[in-house]
Amino acid sequence: MTYREIYENALRLVSESSVTGDTDDYEERAGYILANACCACLPLDTSYRLANKIAKSNASPSTYVELTESFPLCDIFSAPTVYYLAAMLVLDENESMSEKFFDLYSDALASIQRDLPAQLKSVVDRYGLM
Repeated sequence: MTYREIYENALRLVSESSVTGDTDDYEERAGYILANACCACLPLDTSYRLANKIAKSNASPSTYVELTESFPLCDIFSAPTVYYLAAMLVLDENESMSEKFFDLYSDALASIQRDLPAQLKSVVDRYGLM
């Protein structure tokens, strides 16, 4: 999946079309917004990969991504990223729609995190109580 596919899906959610509408301003901002979304999801993606024994991602934090690049996170993060992009694209024009999409994004990430298995870790006695 490419960032362009995520962008096109977000456009459909906000009832826009890159074919019939003037979406140049959206496309100009999309690379920055998608980079931000990936940075925000990267820690959860790492945990998801660890829990599901999936190879590490080659994703690294950045401030801009090209829409032709491949989406570096696990596929499960594509839908939340679409919601995030849709929310940010319409933030100034339609605040209630933006809030709706941001809520869907937050719920999707919470669902992914909730479904991760617990990890056993040793407890460090920092206060000398044990």
